Amino acid sequence: MAKNIVDLDVREMLRAKQEPFQVIMQTVAGLGPEDVFQLHATFRPDPLLRVLGKQGFQHAVVQEADDHFIVQFYREQADRPYFHLDNRGLEPPQPMVRVLEFLDGHEACQTGELGLEIWNDRVPAFLFPELEERGYEYDVEDADEGSVRVRIRKPASA
Repeated sequence: MAKNIVDLDVREMLRAKQEPFQVIMQTVAGLGPEDVFQLHATFRPDPLLRVLGKQGFQHAVVQEADDHFIVQFYREQADRPYFHLDNRGLEPPQPMVRVLEFLDGHEACQTGELGLEIWNDRVPAFLFPELEERGYEYDVEDADEGSVRVRIRKPASA
């Protein structure tokens, strides 16, 4: 799987009243075709969502605090926005703990507005009963380089 999360935190620039647009667009220009661009900002950057949307990017937004928004931009089309967690390289039970904490901590996942896509080194077999118990559906796809992709979502009728 050639997918990577490319992380950029512009919160300090914004707090210093600096304009991060050039840095953001340079980062976007350097993305691989399957990369996910993860931006940390102090507000929901709606103008940037529109600019990158016109360039073919989908987005998922989560608010971690009053002044911390995480926005992920990606090119793959999906039935709903998906937030991405890269669990590759983590030892069990860390991947499962991260996934469950994310799902439990974000109402948009619980209502079905936001899905979660995880990248793991192996099939997370112990996670599946936990997801089913919480009412989530999931799809597993083998990916390149010995990793696996799992898409998790609440059914639309939930």
